[in-house]
Amino acid sequence: MDAQKSTLTFYDIASGPPVHPFAPNPWKARYALNFTNTPYRTTWVPFLEVGATRKKLGVPASRKHPDGTDFLTLPILYDPTTSSSTQQEGTFVGDSLDIAIHLHNKHYTPDGGRPPLFPPNSIALHRAFNAHVDALFSINGAQIAGYYMPLDPATADASRAEFARRVGVARWEDLEIPLGSEERKTKLAAFEAALGSGLAVWFVRRDEGPFLEGKTPMYADLIIGGWLQMMRNCLPEWEELKGWHGGLFGRLHDALEEWAEVS
Repeated sequence: MDAQKSTLTFYDIASGPPVHPFAPNPWKARYALNFTNTPYRTTWVPFLEVGATRKKLGVPASRKHPDGTDFLTLPILYDPTTSSSTQQEGTFVGDSLDIAIHLHNKHYTPDGGRPPLFPPNSIALHRAFNAHVDALFSINGAQIAGYYMPLDPATADASRAEFARRVGVARWEDLEIPLGSEERKTKLAAFEAALGSGLAVWFVRRDEGPFLEGKTPMYADLIIGGWLQMMRNCLPEWEELKGWHGGLFGRLHDALEEWAEVS
């Protein structure tokens, strides 16, 4: 198979110009692609076209909205080098953790001593950890960062209306927590505390390196890194967050830059 035909296609949510990744779950998968040194190219999908794109590709929803309807989102990975059935050429994978597992199983090689995405017998633990980190950041971080998502100005009004509908508020403006307000200061303090008790305590080898296991990265680090990328792109107080808990999350973010290439 030639290089072009063996290149994977990665579907990510497009930000406003200049286009760059900002959503946490696509970032988790992008980190995994780079970590496994897998050749890929990005297909950027406007926010308002995400649902239609997923339907067109025939990839079932991997999550549900609170009202039980399908949550049609990204990332999606198309791998032309593998096949999920005898009738279909190539494989579509539509969940960030499942993408990482697919890459680990199909594309990981220990070149130059590169560690695996998943240490032996750890996938179930990673599923639990992924759910834990998602809940922590969704409850404490997304509510103070989401209002500042880098939307495309050409479609920003429609995108804001759709996002407000998804989260169940009447108006986009209802999501704003004004900068410098007492409410925002309280929520930032709660976010810092939640990251401390719910995540920082997991870093038990800080003197050995910036990752959860010290000097050796794994997919769990990329899970946190995906959310840190959202905070970097959306949270006005990002520099403040980087310094929380002795700079723990700033060091992790910086260490993950090795696998932050956008192809």
